[in-house]
This record gives sequence, C-alpha cells and structure tokens, in this order.
Amino acid sequence: MSLPRLFVPATQLPRIIGDDVHYLKAVMRLKPGDELEIFDGTGKIHLAKIESFEADEILCRLLSWRLADSELPCQITLAQALPKGQKMDFIIEKGTELGVHQIIPLLTERTIAQKAKPGRWQKLAKEAAEQSGRAIVPTIKETLEFAGLLRQANSYQLAIIPWELERKTTLRDILTTKPPKNILIVIGPEGGFSQAEISAALAAGIIPVSLGKRILRTETAALATLAVLADYWSGTTKK
Repeated sequence: MSLPRLFVPATQLPRIIGDDVHYLKAVMRLKPGDELEIFDGTGKIHLAKIESFEADEILCRLLSWRLADSELPCQITLAQALPKGQKMDFIIEKGTELGVHQIIPLLTERTIAQKAKPGRWQKLAKEAAEQSGRAIVPTIKETLEFAGLLRQANSYQLAIIPWELERKTTLRDILTTKPPKNILIVIGPEGGFSQAEISAALAAGIIPVSLGKRILRTETAALATLAVLADYWSGTTKK
C-alpha cells in the first residue's frame, strides 16, 4: 500500500501546519510512528515519520530523501483565457497532472467576465500535485490582460498559440528533440482569438500552431497541447 503523500514547503519542514493537520489526523487517521511521503517543491521527496501531534501542527522526523524523476525537462507556462463555469478548475487539475509549471489566467477580447479564484485554484493545484506524483506544485499567477502577456512572450525560449485557422504548422512541427528551457502555451476563450490578437501575437514572436482539422473546446485545446508536450519530452515517444 502506498504511503500518504503531501506537499510541505522546504522552509517549513519538518513541521506540517494548516489544513493538512486535520487531513492527516481526521481523514487519514495517522498516528505517531506512521510514515508518509513529503515533496518539498525543490525536487526532493522525503520519507518522513510522524513524531507527535500538537494542537495546530504535526512534527515529523525526516528519514531519507531522493530526487524526483516525475518532472518534464522544460518548464511549461499555460496562459489560459478564463472559460465559463467551472472549466478553469478542470484545466488546473488536469494541467497539473500533465506537468504544467505555472498557469496564468488570461483576459482576451472575447473572454466572458469571470471572477478569479486564486486561492481555490492554488489549492486545487496542490491537491492534484499530491495525487499525481508531481515534485512541485504549479503556481497560479495573477490574472493578466492579453497585451500584458505579449510583453512577457520574449522571456520564453518557445511560445505557441494553438489557432483553428492555422493550416501549415502543426504542434509537432515545432518540437525538437532537445526541449527548450521554458515554453509558453497561449489558449484562447470559447469564442476564439480575434484576428487582431493573432496579429499581435505573431508580432510578439508567438508561433501559431494547428491541433488538427477539428475545432476544440478551450479546455480540450489546453489539455491536448499539454499531453503532446508531456509525451514528446517524457522519453516515451520515438522521435
């Protein structure tokens, strides 16, 4: 049976505080002497043993550690136009499972106004990272206007924007055996990007790519792109 798995920042170890105390005590029903696995956000995974339960914290003893091998060789930033309803929750959860490093909620011309939920989204990312065996918890950044994102585009070695009207360049066309240090993926809203936004993205050096002949929903486009990158650079695909 696998050990309970938890994210605890390296600066906080060997203490566990906050909601995780209730989770380990009341939900997992752990007790002193029980072991668990802790990943600390630096790439280390610790084997820890519970020493004691205090009123609002758990004290652990760190027994050993190993370097994680679950992360992709490049840092992926997903700039996701805010979708309607609860779709952003789904994108954050599944994007975390697929290896995204940070997520930028994005406002575009056709974005239908949605209230940002940074606290909830960060918690979802933490839970998904714990469940999926990640070594880090993706960072949910502040909501950004499209123009603001374009000003940051040149800080990435590769920046792509899936676009339904792109016919020549596919996602795999721009992938190389050696992954870039970092990559930006820009995903549009339900109504798609305007022509002005695509033109501005091109001017900023962002490459438009096709995800196939079908028009994908915003959440499908995000996860399809991440899945291709994760597979291509995880060593499972023959180049």
